[in-house]
Amino acid sequence: MVDPRAKGAEGERQVRDLLRKHTELEFQRVPMSGALDYMKGDIFLPNMHNNYCIEVKFYKDSHFNDKILTALKSNVFIRWWEQTTEQAKKAGAKPALFFKYNRSKIFVAQRDEPENGLNYMYVSHLGCYVSLAHEWLLLENPGFTNG
Repeated sequence: MVDPRAKGAEGERQVRDLLRKHTELEFQRVPMSGALDYMKGDIFLPNMHNNYCIEVKFYKDSHFNDKILTALKSNVFIRWWEQTTEQAKKAGAKPALFFKYNRSKIFVAQRDEPENGLNYMYVSHLGCYVSLAHEWLLLENPGFTNG
């Protein structure tokens, strides 16, 4: 049986490394997995203004499915997105939810409409665009910090 905390920490490391590779910025995991009141999200840039509050969710099964349209109160992806947007609001940042299920690529949900030919799905009632994370980073080149 896989320890959920270990799986979460591994997911955060994978997203951190992906962000580092694509941005050449020194992203770090948030100490104590986001339990600190003054630090929101799971991944951040130390000593810089963070334009995105980054949450990471790695699970066994996909929760980005048709239940987004039919199970509005119980869908796991919707709960993740609500958590991400709430954390982002507290941090004064944009929400970015990186998620993956077993044997899948890493996806990202975020609010900025893609402008550079990125393949995505738009979830209108959540106001988020979902795409492959590495393609979003490569094609959209999001600004994670102001300086």
